Amino acid sequence: MTITTAGARFLAAFNDIEKHIRASLRADIGDGFAQLAREYADKKRLPNHHKSALLAFAALRNAISHERYYGGRPIAEPVEAVVQEIERLRRQILQPPLALGVLPAGEVCVVSPDDPIGTALDHVRNKGYSQLPVYDGDSYAGVLTTNAIARWLADQLTRNTGIAEEEPVSHVLKFAEPGEDVVLVPRAITVVEAIDRLSRERQAGHLSTALIITESGRRTDKPLRLVTPYDLPALTAALAIT
Repeated sequence: MTITTAGARFLAAFNDIEKHIRASLRADIGDGFAQLAREYADKKRLPNHHKSALLAFAALRNAISHERYYGGRPIAEPVEAVVQEIERLRRQILQPPLALGVLPAGEVCVVSPDDPIGTALDHVRNKGYSQLPVYDGDSYAGVLTTNAIARWLADQLTRNTGIAEEEPVSHVLKFAEPGEDVVLVPRAITVVEAIDRLSRERQAGHLSTALIITESGRRTDKPLRLVTPYDLPALTAALAIT
């Protein structure tokens, strides 16, 4: 039996992935890999193309290792592109990329409950922000959204009192609807987990779908990055394996 360098690289990557998945699921030695791959993908909420790749690679592994040989060589031979793909997938699974590691650095723009709403409006006008985290000192107090601002403006116009830009942010926050909030997550959150959390919050009907990455996910931690649906293309691109 002779296996080429490409075949050896493919099998090495596959074996590393299989070992990791079996250890993660505490699987019995007799459990089939295909079923384990599906369970692992569901448990870790891997993207569908990762699950499909795992199953395709399993079939190729079987063809290389278990099928009939011709002239001492396996009837299946992975091309270089496939080898590179499974090696990238191995890195994705064994060392999942962190959201903070793939997103461009950006300062989180925050406002205080005592700030005049005019300050928040300046951020909206000048920088296009639609969600502004509100911090009372060092503690997270809520998120000011353009939806809440719009409802506050409508109330102002209804009262014919003019736009009182000196009103505090805390007053405008009262116009937020249920579900307008963000999720605090630790800096160790992976790309897959960030995508999943954004998707789950939207599916749950939350009007404000965003994450605030902090050191440990506590309300008293300094905000490190605001992650919104606008970041999904960059997050998704980080999971590409082709």
